[in-house]
Amino acid sequence: MGEHAKQTENIFLKFLKRIYISYIPNKRDNIKQIIIKVLFIVCLITLIVSASYIAKYFFEAKKHESISNYNREIWHATSSTGESEEDYTESFADKIKRLTAENSDFKGWITIDGTQVDNPIYQAADNDYYLNHNEQKKYSVYGALFFNCDNKITETETDKNLVIFGHEMKNGSMFGSLKKLKSLNFYKQHPTLEFSTLYKQSTYKIYSIFVLNAKKEDDNGYIYNIYRNSFYDEDDFNLWTSEAFDRSIIDTNVDVLYGDNIVTLVTCSNDFDNARLVVMAREVRSGEDDTVDTSSAVVNPDPIYPEKWYSDRGIKK
Repeated sequence: MGEHAKQTENIFLKFLKRIYISYIPNKRDNIKQIIIKVLFIVCLITLIVSASYIAKYFFEAKKHESISNYNREIWHATSSTGESEEDYTESFADKIKRLTAENSDFKGWITIDGTQVDNPIYQAADNDYYLNHNEQKKYSVYGALFFNCDNKITETETDKNLVIFGHEMKNGSMFGSLKKLKSLNFYKQHPTLEFSTLYKQSTYKIYSIFVLNAKKEDDNGYIYNIYRNSFYDEDDFNLWTSEAFDRSIIDTNVDVLYGDNIVTLVTCSNDFDNARLVVMAREVRSGEDDTVDTSSAVVNPDPIYPEKWYSDRGIKK
């Protein structure tokens, strides 16, 4: 038994020596051989590092998908199947209770058909936490969808304009598929979204899709204020909404009235550095048809973009 172990050890040492002589620069090598071996080692290290990054990316994506699907099962599996208003209320309360138990920061849900947007929404004390923490409050490059920390969302008082942030992930998750709404054909097929807070579920009509700058210097010191919640009067509100229409890539012809509840979705955009894609929608009013007549929707021939958008393309604003 000892002789066999010694033979095995010798074979292993010979193997290591062969590897060393073949691939590791040593004093026996000439300049050409040393260069070739060094290049081989560099390529091998690059391959290993790249493979580890790829593996980590797919592992993270799989983990994120698993967490998202788990929450979606909770949200959709407990949807109301009853016929009475009481059945509906109990079902809604049940899924709110379950998702709040999973994460106490849970504040709502959003779904947009035809996209991967079907996610819970959270709210933290600042707008940084959920940039790199997932639905389980663990570190993740995907982060989570989250409300502006300044938004008020209570049973007795909810801001008229709720702003929701999410990453523009390359695989289309989070808010990565919002860019589909820049297409007229896609918008016509999906002109609404489903949005819920802890207190009610509603359908919202999308009325504006536009590109916005995150830095003032990218638009001559100006940023359109998508965060507004209070207005001096109805005229002030109409001026604010008219700018959203002027900026919209698509003329949706969806009206917005003073007093409407609004959600504003914000994600990154590749239109230029630090660009944002913004989607605004307003709640279907009491007694109003929750469908949208998209027959009159057209591409806006001259939407307003930030100055940076024009300068990057050599176009005069």
